[in-house]
Amino acid sequence: MSNIKVTVAMPAYNAANYIEDAIESVLAQDFDAFELIIIDDGSSDGTGDKLACYTGHPRVHLVDHASNQGSGVTRNRILEMARGEYFLPCDADDLLLPGALQNLSQFLDDNHEFGVVYGDLLRLETEENTLQNPPSIIGVDAKQVWDLFENAVNHGGSMMRRDLVRQVGGYAVGSVPDDWGLFLKLAEITRIHYLKGFVYYIWRINAGSQSRAPSWSENSHLLIEAAIERRAKR
Repeated sequence: MSNIKVTVAMPAYNAANYIEDAIESVLAQDFDAFELIIIDDGSSDGTGDKLACYTGHPRVHLVDHASNQGSGVTRNRILEMARGEYFLPCDADDLLLPGALQNLSQFLDDNHEFGVVYGDLLRLETEENTLQNPPSIIGVDAKQVWDLFENAVNHGGSMMRRDLVRQVGGYAVGSVPDDWGLFLKLAEITRIHYLKGFVYYIWRINAGSQSRAPSWSENSHLLIEAAIERRAKR
């Protein structure tokens, strides 16, 4: 497929209950110049069976890991494979909303001084397909907070210039949250823009979500310490 503007990155681990909806939300975009790369990261719940029906799809590239490698390794492998000028993450249990690819890529086309753009997201906290708390809109302007104190950039629904992500070495490996580590590095070399009021992503939090991992807080400190050390040398 030629003329790929955007690579949509979808790592998948034990996402059988959600992944078809996630894929269809990407394929339904009113935007032609994209590829969707999905890596099944050693799932054991039938995720691979759900993916089988997309074999040979002209926009979908499927890859398997024989064993679980973790989100950082998986996202970085997709980054290596990516052919798009821009890189957009979409997790296998989330949903991409209409207009995301068109509008985010148009912003980067028109504003070359920015390397990252992101909008608001709708947070849904579920347990066994039952909503646990009222839905909420999540969005903070990264320019209004200190990135060493708050991970303000919404990873879901963000779009980045692929070459800049490669330049900073991609995602943190073995550290949750790997996206915070990435945005700390990107903030050191480029500008980040927040599209307030534009909701392009549904973040579905469930029992298997990384944000509920017990190591989240501890690893965050490690990412912040690494950023402080880098910035002290500048």
